Amino acid sequence: MSNQTRLFILVLLAFVPTLALYAHAGQSLKSAEVRHHESELLHIANQAGHEYRRILRDTESLLAALAEMSEFKTPRQPACNDALAAVMSHMEHYTAIQLIEPDGFVACGSLALDGELYVGDRYYHQAVVANNRFVVGDFVVGRLTGKPIVGLAYPVHGDGPADVVGVIAAYLDLDALSNAIYDLDVPRAATLTMLDREGTIMIRVPSGMSTEHADTVGATVPDVFPVPTGEILDAYLLTGPDLDGVARRFAVQPLEAGGRMASGHLLIGRTQEAMLADAEVFGTRRLQLLAVAAVFMFLLAWMFGHYTLLR
Repeated sequence: MSNQTRLFILVLLAFVPTLALYAHAGQSLKSAEVRHHESELLHIANQAGHEYRRILRDTESLLAALAEMSEFKTPRQPACNDALAAVMSHMEHYTAIQLIEPDGFVACGSLALDGELYVGDRYYHQAVVANNRFVVGDFVVGRLTGKPIVGLAYPVHGDGPADVVGVIAAYLDLDALSNAIYDLDVPRAATLTMLDREGTIMIRVPSGMSTEHADTVGATVPDVFPVPTGEILDAYLLTGPDLDGVARRFAVQPLEAGGRMASGHLLIGRTQEAMLADAEVFGTRRLQLLAVAAVFMFLLAWMFGHYTLLR
């Protein structure tokens, strides 16, 4: 065996530990990349939860203030519609605001009515009349707008705090809410799903914001979908098949509406492949650099062997 061949073997053996270290570092990089993206999802889910709670707090304060106004103490006053329409012009994320009588018929509202409108069968109205407090309703489709909404309602008191003479309700526009949440830097390849307390899909933004599976809004999640705990916790992670059947890692944010149990859940999901995409690009670049280095070292070995050892 010539000295030049021995030199090539020596250079090759020197690269073996490098390849082993590269493989180990690649696995570590992938694990770190997944943990990084999981932390990002949890952060975004926490932000969305804070935004949702802020909207609820602001709405409760607004409805409480409106409930003290004389225009809403006596139903069906001519000024009531104009007053609510003026308030509605300053409200974001809502489709309408209404004053409802205890029997469930709408007395007045920001949107004009062609006739009688009954909402006494809605949970938010029944719960306010029964419990005499601010209530966050479940997913429904607005009877005037046809849009997916959640009713937020507050009691209007008469002579005393126990005398409920009406209910004032604002209807949260879930389409506007989903756009506001997506503005929180949700990754484009991620899915966004919001469920109410019954597991009804209130918001669904499929991967890539396409229209595929958007008709799942209003449906109940299938049994195979990851089941949130229902408790009021910080954002946490779940893994399972999404509504489109693709396995994803979910950041789950319980939605608070008073009480110890969540009024719903927000889930942001990404596939492991999407979370590893950046690591794969970086790993490919490192492998290319390693290949260039190997060629360079073998070229040096050949030149050294040819011009030094053999001569």
